[in-house]
Amino acid sequence: MAYLIKEAVQFKELTKVALHNVKSEEFDIIEVQPLTNDGYCQALIDKVFEISHSEIADFIKHHLIYVKDKLHWINKFEKLVSVNESLFKKERNRTKLMKIITTAEFVRSSLTKPIEIKDDDRPAPRFINAESEERYFSFTKTSKDVDLIEDYCEKILFLTNEKYEYEQANIHFINPKLNDYAYQCEKKISQLQNTRLIKEELKDSQIEKSSFNKLQFNGNVNQLVDIFYQLNRELFNNGKNYLDGNVNDIAKMIAYSFVDKDGNKLSIETVKTILTPSREEKRPNNAKRIDVDKLL
Repeated sequence: MAYLIKEAVQFKELTKVALHNVKSEEFDIIEVQPLTNDGYCQALIDKVFEISHSEIADFIKHHLIYVKDKLHWINKFEKLVSVNESLFKKERNRTKLMKIITTAEFVRSSLTKPIEIKDDDRPAPRFINAESEERYFSFTKTSKDVDLIEDYCEKILFLTNEKYEYEQANIHFINPKLNDYAYQCEKKISQLQNTRLIKEELKDSQIEKSSFNKLQFNGNVNQLVDIFYQLNRELFNNGKNYLDGNVNDIAKMIAYSFVDKDGNKLSIETVKTILTPSREEKRPNNAKRIDVDKLL
């Protein structure tokens, strides 16, 4: 089922990423072709309906990683959802709308104050990278604080805030024996992102090496994927989709379960593109489409 927006809002910063810079397949807006502001708004709404209720907070926090003016982005995101409230008519979507609004308000309020982490004793001078009139910057302490944070997105958000605070501070002392504080924060962010990516790849690899043999689909790949698109988006049984799940999970299931007519592996990103409501041109036309409704 497509959720075409009724009205777009103007974002100052678009949290879109190129394919080679993807940090989260579930949350990122991947720019395959140049994306306009209106296209970006549609992509955000598509993501909203792809993710589950429990992923909304992580989704918002993830996108804040990419922007400098976090309050502006979250205000515009909330406005985008509000002006397209008519898309949330179904009961289940109404609860998702309320979850988005309450989560946005909570995250917005947290942006007005620093993340609260217990402040230990001031580190020894040799562990302080720099000082300003307001505070000191010690990556040794910051690294320990990051270890105390359990949520991945909170870790990235905390380090990003630290980096920006340092870059905007009026520094009057720099320890020449230590690396630049902003550089160390950036390196830690890269380490966390790469570690998470490796863990996801290992998890995916373990799934792919499972004992069953993949099924070969002898039609076109977009015909296969479109079958699942119809079950997930267009066909209903007693008011519920025949196949319930988000795009990421469905894409992985298809890629892990099938090979194409030549026996080649399916690309998860290709499958996700075909499953995206706004990418209608990637799905088969009526002449080549397998009409699942006639088979039910």
